[in-house]
Amino acid sequence: MKYLFYACFSFFAFPALAQNTLVDSMATSLKAVEIAATRLSTTDIKTPMAVTILNRQRLQTGTQQLSPYEVLSSIPGVFAMNPDNFSQDLRIAIRGFGARSAFGIRGIRMFVDGLPEGTPDGQVDVDNLDMGTIRQMEVIRGPASGIYGNASGGVIYMLTENPVTRKPLLEAQIGAGSYGFSRFQVKTGQNFGKWLYFFNVSTQQTDGYRDWSRMQNTLLNGKVAWQISPSTKLTVLGNYGNSPTARDPGALTEAQALENPRQAGANNLLFATGEAVTQGRIGAVLESNIGKKSQIGARLFYTGRHLVNRLAIASNGFGDLQRGYSGGGVSWQWHTAFSGIEYRLKAGLDIDFQNDIRQRFAYKKITTGDKIEYVQDTVVLHQKETFQSTGLYLVQEFQIKKRWLISLGGRYDHLELAAADRYLTNGDQSGGNTFDQVNPMAGISYSVLENASVYTNFATSFETPTLNELGNNPEGTGGFNPGLLPQRAQSFEAGAKGYFLKNTRFDLAAFHILTTNDIVPYQIAGQTGKTFYRNAGKTVRNGIELGVSQVITPSFTVHYTQTFSKFHYQTYTANGTIYDDKTMPGIPVTHAQLELRYTPQQHWFAIVQGRYVSKVFANDANTADANAYSLLNLRVGYVFVFHSHQIEPFAAVNNLTGSRYMGNVQINAQSDRYFEPAALQYFYGGVKFRL
Repeated sequence: MKYLFYACFSFFAFPALAQNTLVDSMATSLKAVEIAATRLSTTDIKTPMAVTILNRQRLQTGTQQLSPYEVLSSIPGVFAMNPDNFSQDLRIAIRGFGARSAFGIRGIRMFVDGLPEGTPDGQVDVDNLDMGTIRQMEVIRGPASGIYGNASGGVIYMLTENPVTRKPLLEAQIGAGSYGFSRFQVKTGQNFGKWLYFFNVSTQQTDGYRDWSRMQNTLLNGKVAWQISPSTKLTVLGNYGNSPTARDPGALTEAQALENPRQAGANNLLFATGEAVTQGRIGAVLESNIGKKSQIGARLFYTGRHLVNRLAIASNGFGDLQRGYSGGGVSWQWHTAFSGIEYRLKAGLDIDFQNDIRQRFAYKKITTGDKIEYVQDTVVLHQKETFQSTGLYLVQEFQIKKRWLISLGGRYDHLELAAADRYLTNGDQSGGNTFDQVNPMAGISYSVLENASVYTNFATSFETPTLNELGNNPEGTGGFNPGLLPQRAQSFEAGAKGYFLKNTRFDLAAFHILTTNDIVPYQIAGQTGKTFYRNAGKTVRNGIELGVSQVITPSFTVHYTQTFSKFHYQTYTANGTIYDDKTMPGIPVTHAQLELRYTPQQHWFAIVQGRYVSKVFANDANTADANAYSLLNLRVGYVFVFHSHQIEPFAAVNNLTGSRYMGNVQINAQSDRYFEPAALQYFYGGVKFRL
């Protein structure tokens, strides 16, 4: 292994290799970048909120491209777990919001090319997200309910690739690695005249590090853009994903994880836990300029999803979910100038609707010789769940003498939730609720230098439990959990960002967030693997986020991020136990990453990542925790260029030193089964062809 280190650092010892290469795009991305996630497009340096942007090179060069996990550690304030259990999906937390999730992503709004990747009730699944197509990722770190509604933590806004030439693009990538990993991808696209198209197909599979963790899926993504006139553009987008297998090995006790980290839970094997998913979406985005000062926009989409899952619970562990969600939105933007002030305004209406048909079944035990199998039996829950969201938002910006930027905004949301019980054997548990909420936001930034600013902001957020969280009723009946309430938060933030000496970019933010009715997960004896939810009284989140990037040479860049956080319960009592002043589980007190990138556009490239994560508590009582760990990851490759063609072989090893750590923690789990061990050394490689 030491020879990989020698090879890697020899690249850095000879910077003359880069003198005749093109400047790495990372050098230019240190400067101000136009962003779309803030509704009113502005530069990331001037906007009075914490925003991080990753470009295509950071997202795709030498990466495995299975999920966003690989790149999220490059963003301060963002912590991700569970990259290897594709049945439960990736868990992402921004400033602690989202850590509660038992599967999928909570508390964070996610968009791809302007269309929501998540459901109106606040659940995001990344089954259909292909990281091999993303050219830019924008992350708003902090509450954004004032512009996007029902969410607490922030926004992840992604843009897919756009072909830039009339010559057809054709790119293929083949990859393979440890534990049965393989991936194949083909992209094609073209930009000609008034038309642009981009299509992608990929298939990937892995047996996983742990027993019973196999995954396979196929993704198709496409978009067609039509420049109807110089002022009007229509983009049609679609995707389809089929994941017939995503097994769930479950969590282990600490003793089991130390004895044999690759084993699966005994009940997970017995009940063959996991899921199968198919999902498809079609949508359209229209943008049109009206004169020189106004612009209108509109979006429309529909997503259908079918999920079959198996939990290790004999009484109701087999689930079937038919989901359809759709929505649309219109917006109007206007700008003018008066008395030395540039003024911009954007107003919009969002309407989204979700319809779930949820069924749960008991298992039937079948014994054939020595073989025991559990199959679907009688229905025990059948209900229709709906979630309707209507939101009105207004965002304003006042640019004063090129130095001051004042941002004011707010949003009104009307939410209607309902459950119609179709299984009436145990009575009718139908019910629902309605919420009306106004969330203001205000920020101000001052340009200390041309490309550096200081800022402060205040925002509130509002987040309902998802339909699944409400539907997991601890009473064991249908309907919604009547004791589970939405959570609300108030956020205060101050920071500084910009670049200096033409080669160094910095981002510093401090925040203080007060939350009431924080949604907390827990499990019940006899139903291990199924998560229920309750409210904590009040929580306090304080933190500091730091990001620094420096261009040493045109091809050699250094990125460093670190997050310090103190998240604790202020008042919280459950089942007679007081948790006041206890640290909130699922989030480390500190995590940091140092990344060295040698990435000329020709010849060798090498990327070294060193990561540290402090211990993570696994329960509210802080009596169980996953130990702190350090990781070292290495990616190397070579770019051959022949005229306009390119061949790029690459190889990588994650966890080079073989650290033992937990890839996921199940919060407040029963029977001390908190831990899901992560892989030790993990190798992968491949080759990319671009014609």
